[in-house]
Amino acid sequence: MPRLQAPAAAAAEVVVEAGHFTDDSPFLSLDPADDLGSRGTRHVYAVVEPVAASADAALIAPELLDRLRDELVERASQSASAALLGAIQALNAWLYDVNLDRPPSQRLLFGLTCVSSRDDELFIAQVPPSQILIGQEGEVYAFPDLDAPAEPGAGLPPEPLGRAPDIEPELYRTRVERGDLIVLCSTSVAEVARRERQDVFVSGDAQLAALHLEELVNRYAIGDGYGAAVEVSGRAHRRGQLPEASFLRWVGDIASHLLPEDTAARLRARTQRPNHPIDEVDLDDEAMHTGAYSGDASEIDFESGALREAGSRPEARGDEPSLLLTIPTYEQPDESFEEREYWRPAEYDGPDDGERIPVDRSGGRGKLSGLLAAAVLAFSAAVVGVWQITVHRDHSLGEPRDDGTLGLPRLHRYEDSPQLPDFSGVRARLPRAPISRLTGLVAMALVVFLVATLAFSIHNHQVTARRARVESLLQRAVQSREQASQQTDPVVAQAYLLAAEARVRDAQAAGLDAKRAGQEQAAISQTRDTALKIERLSNVEALGGVPAAPKGVTPRLFMGNGQLYILTDALYRLESNGTTLVRLLGSGDNVGGKPTGTLLGAAWGDGSPVAFDATNAYVFDPTAGTWTRDPLGTFGTGYSDISAANGFGGNLYMLSPSSGQILKFTAGAYSAQPEDWTGGLASGDLRSATDMQIDGHIYVLLKDGRILDFYMAALNGTLNPAVTPPIQNATAISAEPDRPYFYVADGNDRILRLTRDGKLVQQFMAGDGVPSLSGIRDLAVDDVLGVGYVLTNNQLLEVRLPAPPH
Repeated sequence: MPRLQAPAAAAAEVVVEAGHFTDDSPFLSLDPADDLGSRGTRHVYAVVEPVAASADAALIAPELLDRLRDELVERASQSASAALLGAIQALNAWLYDVNLDRPPSQRLLFGLTCVSSRDDELFIAQVPPSQILIGQEGEVYAFPDLDAPAEPGAGLPPEPLGRAPDIEPELYRTRVERGDLIVLCSTSVAEVARRERQDVFVSGDAQLAALHLEELVNRYAIGDGYGAAVEVSGRAHRRGQLPEASFLRWVGDIASHLLPEDTAARLRARTQRPNHPIDEVDLDDEAMHTGAYSGDASEIDFESGALREAGSRPEARGDEPSLLLTIPTYEQPDESFEEREYWRPAEYDGPDDGERIPVDRSGGRGKLSGLLAAAVLAFSAAVVGVWQITVHRDHSLGEPRDDGTLGLPRLHRYEDSPQLPDFSGVRARLPRAPISRLTGLVAMALVVFLVATLAFSIHNHQVTARRARVESLLQRAVQSREQASQQTDPVVAQAYLLAAEARVRDAQAAGLDAKRAGQEQAAISQTRDTALKIERLSNVEALGGVPAAPKGVTPRLFMGNGQLYILTDALYRLESNGTTLVRLLGSGDNVGGKPTGTLLGAAWGDGSPVAFDATNAYVFDPTAGTWTRDPLGTFGTGYSDISAANGFGGNLYMLSPSSGQILKFTAGAYSAQPEDWTGGLASGDLRSATDMQIDGHIYVLLKDGRILDFYMAALNGTLNPAVTPPIQNATAISAEPDRPYFYVADGNDRILRLTRDGKLVQQFMAGDGVPSLSGIRDLAVDDVLGVGYVLTNNQLLEVRLPAPPH
């Protein structure tokens, strides 16, 4: 049963999510379309499509569409193609920055189709995946093509938004008229539209097109898709006529020949005046030069303004020839026109238009002033023409990828080639008079004055524009920061904050002073801390430097009987004064009559520390204060690449990432071959393991932040902490029996407090004026006292951790 029962409208949407129709989609953005195609209007219609389905995509899509509109508004003074390209480039840069903080598998990539209208001109920018159909003059134009894949060698399509730092969207241009239809939709809807009839898309009826799309969605059982149909209902404006005054007509004619085509078109558009009487005829009106001219058409005498009957001839006035222009008898002009044709009496033997000398009715008294005025006008127009070509022309779009779209009746790829000024009209209209020295000096002085004035004006304009841009960027940064503070999802909040930081950087590049930039950066940092549950540590004390660990040895910390032990090049104990390290055992020490090898690891055993090298374990006897040697059972070669060790119940456990195993040495029988405690379970994940903790369960930390929970030699579960920004380099985990928290070190610069089910409680980072946490190798936390010890690349730190929130 069709859902669309409302009266016909200029735009209609069809949205289906999880097999159910909904009222709107976060992936669509439509302006009201009632006056689309009318003079003086601007509209934006856009659709974004995620490359891969994701819950975050629906959260980011509205932000993308809002930013697109903001960028187009900011670039409103630019040409349409330059504004579209600049806006999409800025949009892509923002999304690329957001993706830098996300793992590759979770990055958000989008296709985009954006339609920007100015008057009756339509500019289309497209980055697949997404689809647009345009119905014009009985034809349906589809981008990309619905019927056939791209031919080999036609070039690769543009990358989606967010994958690369730069992007090159496809750009198209057309003119629209009442009755045209625009359809934007997702690829899922376009795929089924390709299989069915498409004549509905040239009906000009948005409601009918939307009903057709809804029928296709039902017929093919599309689970997720969206589309919108927009009909062109406004009247495309018709070029008006210039004022009656001959001087203004002369200025407009010169400017239209001197300036590039697009600039001349804008000049004519600004001087339009609707509904002129028949005697106010614009010599440049395209509508007067589109048909074939003949003596049977009506004619206008430009001296009297009278309309003569076909075939009649005026009487010549002295030596001034009659100039008659034939007017087509039809009302609607064709949009394409060739060279202008002027009709003269057959007996006229005067000069050609290009050499016509104007009659001087003032007796020669106005030649000097006319010459100076013409020189000033020519120079000004030339400067504007050069400025238009070099500064304000559209950006280069490069070679088109799909030549099949060229040469269409009305829809064609936008061409960005510059058009050089045509000076023939100026030469034909400049007064012919001898130039004296005085005339030259005056003209030169005027030229110098105009150049200085133009340079000063351009400089002031640039300064004003730069200040306006700085304030606009700063204000948008503040808005993004405020939006972040209102979000409950840390991913979305982080996206807003990254956008705010990018805008502050852009504002600095545009001239924002360092003080204001610093204030806004501080405000962004404070908002980030609140949104991402970050607490800045103010109590971090550097206890001192530690010796470097040998190659192949992972430095470790562990607690035992309230004391801290450190393994680097040897095994040390931290004295109670907190500043002295006591060396307990090191490489080359004599134990059992033999020297020890390089210590690979150490752990707290059954009431005393245990250390080991490749082939032996060394157990400390606290009563005698001596070490005993116990051979380790091996598989023929000594051990290496042991990233972590733990003792539990007298047993010794070693984590071996190279083999993807946890090896268990039974208490009192270290010389026996170890047990592969995991029995091959999760061996692939164990190859990326960095640390482990044992309290009855064995918790193994992986580099990407996941925690494997083993119990009784079986994988009990996997914890995947949801942390923003995501964990990139997890190096250590600390946990105490019967305590509710894990502490995970991200080697970049932070410590995470997690619940036992993997939920984030707090993130700890160093505050201002305290030692940095960068390069964390291991940590040990006394969760009861709230004291942690952090081993970095070159020093040992003591940190006081704030209590968890209630």
